[in-house]
Amino acid sequence: MSAEPPTLHMSFTGNPGTGKTTVAANMGKILYKLGYVRKGHLVSVTRDDLVGQYVGHTAPKTREVLKRAMGGVLFIDEAYHIYRVDNERDYGQETVEMLFR
Repeated sequence: MSAEPPTLHMSFTGNPGTGKTTVAANMGKILYKLGYVRKGHLVSVTRDDLVGQYVGHTAPKTREVLKRAMGGVLFIDEAYHIYRVDNERDYGQETVEMLFR
């Protein structure tokens, strides 16, 4: 019997200081021991680490973060801030598109 590999996207919610980053780091270790990731390290970033301030700046920033996170866990703190619908000059949509390719 064959099965599809599980989707490893997760969402940790809670008030500040409740241990979301710690849980993400521990998940990296667990996923490593189970053989789902090659390294198990944690790369914790915010919107500022992913989204550029001008045209052409977002893609390189996001690619660099994804490169560092390969083989481990990418934790985006306050990910709901990446894309700001009300600001037409916001480049967060580009990051969202790159993350879900």
